[in-house]
Amino acid sequence: MESLLHGSPIVVIAFWVAVLTIAMACLLLAGIVVLRMRALRRERRDFREREYWTQALKQELAGASPPLRTLDVRQAHGFIEAWNTVHESLSEADSRRLAALGERVGLVDAARRQLRGRYHERAMAIVALGHLRDGRLFDELAGYLENASPIVSLCAARALAQIDPPRAMALFVPMIASREDWFPGSVARILSENQDGSAARELSGVLLRANTDTAASLVRLLARIAPEQAAGVVRQLLDAPVDDHVISVCLQLLNDPQDRERAKRFLASPRWHVRMHAAAALGRMGEPADRGLLEPLLSDSVWWVRYRTAQALLALPGMGAQALLQLKERLADAYGRDIIDHVLSEHSLGIKA
Repeated sequence: MESLLHGSPIVVIAFWVAVLTIAMACLLLAGIVVLRMRALRRERRDFREREYWTQALKQELAGASPPLRTLDVRQAHGFIEAWNTVHESLSEADSRRLAALGERVGLVDAARRQLRGRYHERAMAIVALGHLRDGRLFDELAGYLENASPIVSLCAARALAQIDPPRAMALFVPMIASREDWFPGSVARILSENQDGSAARELSGVLLRANTDTAASLVRLLARIAPEQAAGVVRQLLDAPVDDHVISVCLQLLNDPQDRERAKRFLASPRWHVRMHAAAALGRMGEPADRGLLEPLLSDSVWWVRYRTAQALLALPGMGAQALLQLKERLADAYGRDIIDHVLSEHSLGIKA
């Protein structure tokens, strides 16, 4: 030790650098341990609060009057987690029954404090306020609809849809096309939960004014939440001069036999994907007489067109595997015969399109 302290300056400096490094590492390790212990205490506290409030909410739903206390900072997180979890499986009527309990324990004030936290805490607080279905909170939550975080903004959209569906859909639906960071599944869930028809009305209006880049995705959403209303919009789009991609999507959504003539118009389209979807649509809703319209497409230059055409012919009323095999024997085109063999092989193995 004496030699380290009174040796050459380089050795002394190296020694003290090593001492400081070890001391800093020990301090850092101690800090990590302290933070971890605090996190564990908080997790245990939140777990206790979540369990307590879950039972209290269930007792309230059962008609009992559980002892309640106003939420403080330490209890709020556990309560909000329990509140949101219980509401996920409740009907709207049962959800409204719990609103009075939320007001009694001071949920609004607790959630507002949590709105100043991290994005996950903000999202949880927004969801909790939405379950209150309090119209006085609409404008406050609407501000989060344009939040940069897709999770926070989608939580705000769902909360607004619970509070005032028509007003919420008027704000939410026009933003779908511009918010490319929104998860399609989450958007579809919010729209499908709408019960008053405002989502379908807003979607129909936006869709008919949308550009070709967004119309295709919007018409799929409309078909998911309101098939009958989507059918009318699809017919309008197919009768209008729209982009080939939109036409392809609309052809995929056709299922009503009254739309056979619309599908037939696109069998000769210069775009192969349009011809393919037109043939498939005719296979879903066609008649035996449509066989003559489909047969020429068995010689199409694109494999996918030939494939969907053969499947469509197989699905037509009065056709079946034997009739398709007879058709193959009459074909002069080698590609047409090959695709029929391919489709019949899949059919014999039980493979469906």
